Amino acid sequence: MFSEYIKLTGRGEKGRRSLTQTEAYDALSSYLKGDAELLQLAVLLMLQRVRCETNEEAAGYIEALRERINPQWKSLNADLDWPCFAGKKRQPPWLILAAKVLAAQGTRIVLHGYNAVDAIKYQVETACPSLGIKLAHTPEQAKQYLDEFNICYLPLESYCPELLPLLDLREKVGLRTPLNTVARSLNPTQAPYAIHGVFHKSYEKLHAQAALLTSETNMIAFKGEGGESEINPRVSTDICGVQTIAGKTTYFEQEWPTFLNEASGAHTEVSAEYLKKVWQGETQDTYGDAAVICTIAVVLKQFEPAKSQSDCLLLAEQYWLQRNRDA
Repeated sequence: MFSEYIKLTGRGEKGRRSLTQTEAYDALSSYLKGDAELLQLAVLLMLQRVRCETNEEAAGYIEALRERINPQWKSLNADLDWPCFAGKKRQPPWLILAAKVLAAQGTRIVLHGYNAVDAIKYQVETACPSLGIKLAHTPEQAKQYLDEFNICYLPLESYCPELLPLLDLREKVGLRTPLNTVARSLNPTQAPYAIHGVFHKSYEKLHAQAALLTSETNMIAFKGEGGESEINPRVSTDICGVQTIAGKTTYFEQEWPTFLNEASGAHTEVSAEYLKKVWQGETQDTYGDAAVICTIAVVLKQFEPAKSQSDCLLLAEQYWLQRNRDA
């Protein structure tokens, strides 16, 4: 049966087509149940990669993987799902400081990701412990940390270990697969809000359209700095997402203007130690301040769509300047 999905996707130009959401769900479910081999799945994923996966294919894969997640993760009463799968190279992961600020304001935040072995990129998971963000390996641990700190980080292996060998395909074949899109979209705690960063332009639309098909209520996606889920303040940012107002969920797009005009794009120290110095006020970093403020602002706008961008930026700046630097 699985070979039929490969044929549908890999036939000649006139005969091939993308999979429907149901077919994609069935294909990945078949592999996860042991009815197909990794080689077969890899071939299917690469065929889809060549022409770019569709929102329906992504949605089907998301649904198949969500079924593998322990339902206890959904009982954490998280507010904001924050996937971190890209890693950073040019700048440290400022998103961690933005998340800490929002957590201090009472938002229950679940960061999660994959600590890929990458000699070039610095992973969010590596930085979390030094910045006071606990790694939770069970739903019980996550609940404890959320109740105490309003924030925690979930390693991918704690909630969806089946995805680990599939993400490792990237290293073996040299290309990302559609599952790199899917990994960001699992929302293991079913938080009502989500923020996704993407590396390639136009993938923000794919994420938002897939979210609409998988019953997400409020999520935003954008081309983040280095592909991570944080705003690059040196450029304008196109955001695509879904929002639910009065019980109706719709797709939307919005543009955020450049925040730092003529700012330097120079690399800076990429480490948790540097982030800690900026948080504590020992080091000043204009770019870092702007990245944190802008990232907080887009989340605040997501929480309250009626607020203007300017109001959200002013409130984000206030939260940042008034942060508890000893926390």
